[in-house]
Amino acid sequence: MTTTETPTARPSRERRPHISLFCFRAVAVVVALFAIGQPIFIGSYFSGTFEALGLHSAGAAALQLFGLLLPIAAVAVVAMHGRWWFLVWSVTLFLLIHTQAALGYARALDLHVPIGVLTVGVAVALAIASLRRGAGSPREARR
Repeated sequence: MTTTETPTARPSRERRPHISLFCFRAVAVVVALFAIGQPIFIGSYFSGTFEALGLHSAGAAALQLFGLLLPIAAVAVVAMHGRWWFLVWSVTLFLLIHTQAALGYARALDLHVPIGVLTVGVAVALAIASLRRGAGSPREARR
């Protein structure tokens, strides 16, 4: 008597952005911290600590570097079926950071300050959104 065994179907593992989301979260938090530090440094400069202007400038350079890494990390999240809007907001933040830096170096403070406020808000909101529980759930499949 022969028995035929049917192979058990292995449950398909859905792709979830684990490592890529961790990297995105880390970069988003660093960007938010540098963005929060910028008004603190310039406020210290305005209160008389003139060395703080150098910190503000160094913070801008670091913010530009990490702002460049953020869309790269977001592409990895989207590639692993993560939330697509991380990429949209990361590119938006990248453009805000670089516009902000260019306006600052050009001493166009009438635009530098309000865009700086917007940049800090977007950076903090993106970091908070990436840390929420639902950020790691995969995108729904298109039908």
